[in-house]
Amino acid sequence: MLDAMSTRDDIPVIDLAAYLANAPGARDEVAAQIREACLGTGFFHITGHGIAAETLAAAFAAHRRFHSRPLKEKLALKLNRWHRGYEPFATSQLKSSARFAPAKHPNQLESFFLRHEAIEGDTARELAGPNQWPKDAAFREAIGTYDDAVRALGLALLPAMAVAVGEAADFFRRFFDPPSTALRLIHYPAAPAERPDDMLGIQPHTDYGFLTILAQDEVDGLEIRRVDGSWIAAPRVPGAFIVNIGDALARWTNDVFNSTPHRVCADPSGRERFSIAMFFDPDVDSEIRCLDAFAQDGPARHPPVRYGSYFQMRLDANFPERA
Repeated sequence: MLDAMSTRDDIPVIDLAAYLANAPGARDEVAAQIREACLGTGFFHITGHGIAAETLAAAFAAHRRFHSRPLKEKLALKLNRWHRGYEPFATSQLKSSARFAPAKHPNQLESFFLRHEAIEGDTARELAGPNQWPKDAAFREAIGTYDDAVRALGLALLPAMAVAVGEAADFFRRFFDPPSTALRLIHYPAAPAERPDDMLGIQPHTDYGFLTILAQDEVDGLEIRRVDGSWIAAPRVPGAFIVNIGDALARWTNDVFNSTPHRVCADPSGRERFSIAMFFDPDVDSEIRCLDAFAQDGPARHPPVRYGSYFQMRLDANFPERA
């Protein structure tokens, strides 16, 4: 095993500029920073990522414009069986989690999902169906551009992630040929002042996959759970994305890399919140199996699993209402 889990609970800021420019030694330096973060909170901010501020601003403008549409128009794009489209407010509820009992309340959010475009002849595989786009050319341009940019960033991170787990730089690339991706445009409406304490924007959970690359607006609310069980805020760093690892990477590392529970609470000033999450995951046919380096001190905690089968099971449990 590479290292024991750290007790550090900070959220480091990792500058990718030199790494993305292929500067000598930058890959190993970034990999070491990522490894330390993943042994601690499992979260880190990234700056110097190369995604233009204009691309991010256009995506958020399109995001806000979509959620301001009449409900009837949004429901015409309701989430389909390929998990693409509009998820109405308070219709998702945590029912299957690696660490939590089913939630008492639905998540206080609405969202819009886009997934990787299905490759021709690929429709028999999990979730390989058509995206649903609103009749808004500017929305499709802005969100499509952003989706392409963040997917490319995920691919660019793979060599550092591979070195972080003690493998050769090209180790993960074959599991992401192509990657499975989902872009989720999340809107948390302003919460009522009177509500149960356990009614949250999104309930405590871990993500299913490899990496989540999150862009946040200026409204805070994201919280992560420390190793001791307490919660700390994950404030926004201007110009940065916040990244966390999911259950697939945790399984690859025998849970040594920390797939950290997180949640979103209501803003105390009563403001609505917008965020954009890119779930960057392996190809559905990839086998997730504990790496040898992480099984030296004991047996693998999880059996090998085909990622598509695992992901489909988690989705079916947590989104039973999708058509």
